[in-house]
Amino acid sequence: MSQDGPLARAFDAYGRGIVRHRLWAALAVLLITGLAIGGAAHRVATDGAPVDFTPQALFMDEGGELARLHEIEDRFGAEDNVLTFLLVGREALATPAGIAAIATIHRNLAEHQDVLQVDSIAQAPLLEAGGDGLLRVVDPVSELSPAEAMARVAADPLLQDLFVSRDGEVASVRVRIRPEAEKWADLAPIVLELKARAESVARPPGLDLHITGVPWVRTEVIQLMLDDEVRFFPLTAVLFGLTIWAFYRRFWLGTAPLFSVLFAVVWAIGALFASGAEFNLLSTMAPMLVLIIGAADGIHLTSRYREEMAALPPGTAQPREIAMGRTVVAMATACFLTTFTTSAGFFSLCIADTKVIRDFGWQSGCAVMVAFFAVMLVLPTWLAFIPAHRVPPRKLQVDGAIHRVLHATDGLVRRRPRRVLIACLAACGLAGIIGSQVDANSHLLELYHDGMATHQSLQVAEASIGGIVPIMAHLSGEPGSMIEPEILDRMAQVQAEFSRQEMTGWTGSLAEVVGHVHSLLSGEAGLPTTREAVAQELLLAEMSGDLGLSAYVTDDHSEARVLVLAKDAGGNTYNATRAHMQTYVDGLFAGTGVTAFITGDGFIASTGADHLIDDLLASLALIFAVILATMFLLLRDLRLALIGALPNLAPLIFTLAALGVMGADLQVSNIVSFTVAIGMAVDDTIHFVVRYGEERARGRTLPEAISATYHGAGRAIVITSMLLIIGFGVLGFSEITSTRHFGVLTAITMGAAMLGDLLLLPALLHLAGRGQSKGA
Repeated sequence: MSQDGPLARAFDAYGRGIVRHRLWAALAVLLITGLAIGGAAHRVATDGAPVDFTPQALFMDEGGELARLHEIEDRFGAEDNVLTFLLVGREALATPAGIAAIATIHRNLAEHQDVLQVDSIAQAPLLEAGGDGLLRVVDPVSELSPAEAMARVAADPLLQDLFVSRDGEVASVRVRIRPEAEKWADLAPIVLELKARAESVARPPGLDLHITGVPWVRTEVIQLMLDDEVRFFPLTAVLFGLTIWAFYRRFWLGTAPLFSVLFAVVWAIGALFASGAEFNLLSTMAPMLVLIIGAADGIHLTSRYREEMAALPPGTAQPREIAMGRTVVAMATACFLTTFTTSAGFFSLCIADTKVIRDFGWQSGCAVMVAFFAVMLVLPTWLAFIPAHRVPPRKLQVDGAIHRVLHATDGLVRRRPRRVLIACLAACGLAGIIGSQVDANSHLLELYHDGMATHQSLQVAEASIGGIVPIMAHLSGEPGSMIEPEILDRMAQVQAEFSRQEMTGWTGSLAEVVGHVHSLLSGEAGLPTTREAVAQELLLAEMSGDLGLSAYVTDDHSEARVLVLAKDAGGNTYNATRAHMQTYVDGLFAGTGVTAFITGDGFIASTGADHLIDDLLASLALIFAVILATMFLLLRDLRLALIGALPNLAPLIFTLAALGVMGADLQVSNIVSFTVAIGMAVDDTIHFVVRYGEERARGRTLPEAISATYHGAGRAIVITSMLLIIGFGVLGFSEITSTRHFGVLTAITMGAAMLGDLLLLPALLHLAGRGQSKGA
């Protein structure tokens, strides 16, 4: 920017005006802050907390396939609302005290007003032949001894692996919660109350209680994430403050970037509340993003202000006004461009197919833009109150260390730019090889580590009752078609094919019920040979008691489904299994008049996770286009714009390599880190390029301009990078895998970005600019 142009004069007047009228500026800051807090409070008081932490919204948008699943569930009942309590201990279960504990838990849970149905051995529909051509339902608890009850249920083909594991080690109590309780705010209190009721029941020694099921995972995941927000946000802020103070060695100067960005967080939240935004599981990261990006801009502004103060001759009148004016002139454009590129990166997510991602994009983009305006007002106001003699000179001990490192780096790159470039490219190549081994694969429990109770409970569930993830094959035809022997036979084949899949734990179908009833009544294996015989035997079964046939077939026998409880085998396995099963059922029912559709929450979530990952990866291309355009506007040279954009590939490559080293997959819980990574990495690049252009405009040669940039913008780049590495490295201690990955990946990203800006970028500038004359 021209130092004497109209825009520069306006920026200079703004900076001087802030210092001259600092009391009014402070009043404006407090007024805006009060409005933000008041507006947010009014929104909460009027509409309640504007949050929807429904985890499945990450993967499932309304409409399309999800709507079709909901239609099926309206007729058969939902399957993702089942909370499962596991009682583990073979010897304790086969005792009167063990059976009594199950019965008491069953009764306590059934009394809850939000529970639709409870299933367990306490009311298991155990069928046996009545001896008079009829069927009889046995009550295992009242009619059998505990050991016999466990053995009979474990051996029953309709009940085994659902209520009792085949080895008798585990019994389950399955609680179906009203499906309207889908949002986290509605579901969490119900789940926690049911958990408390189950845990309040006395159990005999050796009988352990585990809780699992999709509702529990959804509830606990959100609570853990909220706990992390509460725990780590203030801790990160404190670490930021201590780190900044360590670099600046002055309390008021060192806390200026931190406090200005805290105001920015309040303003951003207030603006989003006022816009009618509803926060989701991802957009809760917006305050953290404001903290990250705002702090970086704040450090660059503070460092430049101190630099301008140190450059003034002793005895200069009104030094704060002059220094602040020059600081704003020098930094406003760079800070705006960093904000613009980061916001553009987030706004690019608005093209995603998933609503949660679109909301995350526009909310984070708006929050970052608000943060820019907040920092540009709050920080100069804060600095304006610091007396000139309390702004320390640049030659502090810590600055001396940074100066020596930068001086050595500058000398190395100046003397050996080609070797530095080759070394950087080799490092990126190695990282790329490591990162190429990373697969995109999502899991239900990807936020948990092996030692967490919920992860262990799921392992128990998968080993004993098959799993907790519901999937199905939905069959549709003419009324009465589902009890045709030919269709029942093919339905049994579908169930058998599902059972052969690695991810399948438990299966159930109308064909299995009919086959079991037929064997009890006739003593013969297989299915009845006529539709009339099927109808008659089903009637006898229904007269005997409630066998839960409504979960398998509609009243007019026009629709049926094969139900499956699957293991948390990962999105890739789910997608491959779905493709295989859809092809299988299409061929099996061809020409029968019955259509078959493979669906269920597990399949839809896996497909949605793939779409979400694709959306986020596709947005990176748009982000790079914005970065390239920004660099071109800054440098007015396409070749130099490409040079400025290239170093921002390094953080992405190293972040992907870090996943490879950690043995982690590319998952929903860590893919967001890449969008954040590129948003942060480009900021320091822009500051370096802007300062380089400024020094060239002053008539310095290319080597002189790069050296001046090292000791100007380079110092702030080191400080911001170290700040973010330290501040976000602490997130690596989180219990949640997603938070831990975010912290570790962010730290690695900033380290790689710093090396890219201080080694790769200058080396490219040296090689591209060789032979240019002074001032060119």
